[in-house]
Amino acid sequence: MQKATNYNQWTFELFSEYIRGDVLEVGCGVGSFTKLIDDHGNFDSLYAIDISQPAIDFIKEKKFRNKIKIECIDLVNTQGAYDFILCMNVMEHVEDDKNFFRKILSLLKKNGVLFLLVPSHKFLYSNFDKAAGHFKRYSKNEMNSLDITPDIQLINQYYFNMIGALGYWVVYKALKSGNINDTEGEIGMFDKYVVPFSKKILPLKVPFGISLISIYKKLN
Repeated sequence: MQKATNYNQWTFELFSEYIRGDVLEVGCGVGSFTKLIDDHGNFDSLYAIDISQPAIDFIKEKKFRNKIKIECIDLVNTQGAYDFILCMNVMEHVEDDKNFFRKILSLLKKNGVLFLLVPSHKFLYSNFDKAAGHFKRYSKNEMNSLDITPDIQLINQYYFNMIGALGYWVVYKALKSGNINDTEGEIGMFDKYVVPFSKKILPLKVPFGISLISIYKKLN
């Protein structure tokens, strides 16, 4: 999704209001959102982590306006306390998602916010998900079955990108086509034509979508 500039900007706008203070980006990949945060976010520090050394090596070649700490490290070994944590399309890769979720919440400061995005709907799970290393796709019920402590509040939750979900179902479920190593053309068409339409015409909260977004706040 590195070249999906419209989609990345659209997604960035969903969490940009929460960027402040000390920021942790879990699963920064090749830095598409790291760059957007650096260019447009208002923060004191930014710590970007990923378990892929090639991804970290790639992102370290980028030029940033601010001084950013970039490290190849697993979340389980991450320390500190953060005002905003961004985690998108990561938790589905972790088999023990309960401990992953518990760990990421433990890193929030008082009044800190976690923006968590995961692939949604079990009925959309396909060979593409399997090849991508996804253990599951999430429903709201499944997401909300994960334990949170009394000081954590779910402040918003919604499905995102309804047209993307429809296209995904057609390509990967109905037609059972698509290649995880050859998605550039599909992503390009989606980014150029579908994203501007969806952003302009469709409401933010839709009955289903390709992703589930959950936003949590630590109260004390």
